[in-house]
Amino acid sequence: MRQQTGFTLIELMIVVAIIAILSTIAVPTYQDFVVRAQITEGLKLAEPIQRKIELAYQTQQQFPADNTQAGVPQSTQLIGNYVSGMVVENGAIHITLGNRVNKHVAGKVLSLQPVTVVGSPDSPMSWVCGYAQPVSGMQAAGDNQTDVPSLYLAPECRQWQPRQAG
Repeated sequence: MRQQTGFTLIELMIVVAIIAILSTIAVPTYQDFVVRAQITEGLKLAEPIQRKIELAYQTQQQFPADNTQAGVPQSTQLIGNYVSGMVVENGAIHITLGNRVNKHVAGKVLSLQPVTVVGSPDSPMSWVCGYAQPVSGMQAAGDNQTDVPSLYLAPECRQWQPRQAG
């Protein structure tokens, strides 16, 4: 009698089912990763603007009210593949996501706020983004207009809660 080699139909169906289950888990996770990467472009594009705002604060001891006072182009000229504009408002930078960005965040805003030490204007400046709050002893300038879902934000842009002891 000749022995058959190979896989049975049931074994092949089990393999296909396992692959299907793994892909249903992986695809949404990958999509979230792609959206986070697209949002990162906005943060990179804002870096030169942050430096100009820091310089304006160091020289004038107040934050620029708008793009003109910050010495940066108007919002319609501050664009990228995933950014449709950036507005400076009382020191804060509001990044509007658009152009080729994922539809889940199209038209949403991510805010970057300068953070200074209370009562010490000569201390170094820091920045918070999204829903993050300044640490105790520091205050943020400008309004936070962020409406991007936390799921798509980098960990440093999410609201941080200290761990409770016990």
